[in-house]
Amino acid sequence: MKKIIYIIIAFAFIVSGCTRDSFLDIKPKGTVIPSTLQDYRALLDQVLGPPMQPSLSLGFGRSHSLPSFVTDNQNINEDIVTSFGLNRRQIRAYTFQESFYSPQEEDLDWLLYYNQIYGANLILEGLDEVTDGTSSQINELKAEARLHRAFAYFNLVNIYSVHYDPASASTDLGMPIREGIELEGLDLTRVSVQETYDYILNDITMGLNDLKDSQPQNVIFRPSKAAAQGLLAKIYLYMGNYNLALNAANEALSYNDVLRDINDDERSQENPNVILQPLAINNVEVIWAKSYLFLDPIFATEELVDSYEVDDARSLWYDTLENFFGQSIDGSAYISQLNSEDYATVGITTADMYLIVAECNARLGNTEAANTSLNLLRENRFFTDTYTPLMITDPTELLTFVKAERRREMVSSMQRMFDIKRYNRFDNDNISLSHTVGSLSGSIEPNSLNWAFPISEKYIQLNPEIIQNPRD
Repeated sequence: MKKIIYIIIAFAFIVSGCTRDSFLDIKPKGTVIPSTLQDYRALLDQVLGPPMQPSLSLGFGRSHSLPSFVTDNQNINEDIVTSFGLNRRQIRAYTFQESFYSPQEEDLDWLLYYNQIYGANLILEGLDEVTDGTSSQINELKAEARLHRAFAYFNLVNIYSVHYDPASASTDLGMPIREGIELEGLDLTRVSVQETYDYILNDITMGLNDLKDSQPQNVIFRPSKAAAQGLLAKIYLYMGNYNLALNAANEALSYNDVLRDINDDERSQENPNVILQPLAINNVEVIWAKSYLFLDPIFATEELVDSYEVDDARSLWYDTLENFFGQSIDGSAYISQLNSEDYATVGITTADMYLIVAECNARLGNTEAANTSLNLLRENRFFTDTYTPLMITDPTELLTFVKAERRREMVSSMQRMFDIKRYNRFDNDNISLSHTVGSLSGSIEPNSLNWAFPISEKYIQLNPEIIQNPRD
C-alpha cells in the first residue's frame, strides 16, 4: 500500500515564516502526495500519531491538555511536581503567570490545533481534484474534515479568547482563521470572537447532511451526524443559547442514547477499589472519540473528591498518591483512569449530552425534564441498587446541582476551565482561583482577561499581526 504523507512538519505556516517552496521541500523521503479517495480517507483516519512528536501527524484524535491546570479541580505541590516531572509551562499555567512559555518555546495546544486545521484545509483542497469517488463519497470526507476543523477552532477560541459575550463578541479578539494551504502572503490577523464562532457554526452545518448518522465503535474517531449535533450542543451551550443547545443535544441522543453502568467497568489490578474507564473503542457512551495530547493527570482537590456521595461509584475513580506510588507522597487524590491518555474521553459522549439536556431544561424552567435526565445518568453511576431518584423543584437549586454533577462527571474532559469561564460570564458565579507551588503563586479573578491564555511569543515574533492577549 502507498505510504501516505504525514502532514508536513505541522504548523510551519505559522511558526517558521518559510516560503511555500521551501516548506514543500521538507516532505519526508519516500512519501507520496495523496490523490485518491482512499488516500484522503487514510489522512482523515490519522487520529493519533507519535505522542511526543505531534507535528509529524494530523493527530485529529488528539485534544488539548494545558487548560486542565487552570481549574479548581487541581491541587499541586512540590512533591507532585517532582514525582510526576511536571514541566515549567504546566506550573506557570497552574499559578497564573503572565506568560507560560520561554521566548522560543512551542505551545503544544496551539500547535496541535493549527496542525489539524492545516490538515483539514489540505484535505478539502485535495478532494476537489479527486476523480475516483462519487460526489457523495467526496462530500462525506469534506464534511468530516470540516467537523475536525470546527472542533479545533472551538477549543482554540475557548483557550485563547475571553468567553463568548453577545455584548462584546464582535470586538473581542478571536482566532486567526486559516482556510487554505498557501503560505505566501499569509495573514494571521485575529478575527473577532463572533466571527470565529460564525466560522465554526458554518463549518458544521455546511456538511452536516453529508455525514453518516453514526460510526461503528471500531472507528468511533470518525465524525458523524451524531458528533456534529453533539458539537453544536456544546457550542450553543457556551454561547448561552439554551434552546438551540437543548435541541442539538436531543438530536445527538436520537442517534445514541446509551449509558454504561460503571459498576461493570474494569477495576485496577493494583487496587481493586479503583474503577478504570474503558477505552473509547469499548465505551458505548462515546459518540466521537478525542483524547489528550499528553497524559496530564488530575491531582484532585479534597473538595472535588468529597463532592461524591457515599454510594456514588465514581468516587472509585480516585486513589491516593500514596497508594498509587506505594510510598508516602504529600498531596491530593489521583485519578487512576488517566493511566493512559487514550482512556480519557474529551470528544462527544452521551453523558455530556444528558448533562447539557439537564442544564438547558433547568435554565428554561423545565424542572421535571431536567430531573429525568439527571436520574438517567446518575442511576448508572451509583453502586448497584443504591440509587434514589432526584426530584429538585427549586430552579436555582436545580441549576446549582446540575453544575456540580457536570463537574463530577466530566472531570477528565478538559472542559472545567471553559465551564468556569461561562458560569462567571453568564451566571455571575464569582469563581476565582488561587494557587501556589514553591516560590510561584498567583490568582485569577472572575471574568479576568487572564482567562484567555497568553500566546507564545515565538508565533508573534514570526507573525507580528497576531495580537497578544492583554493581561490584567
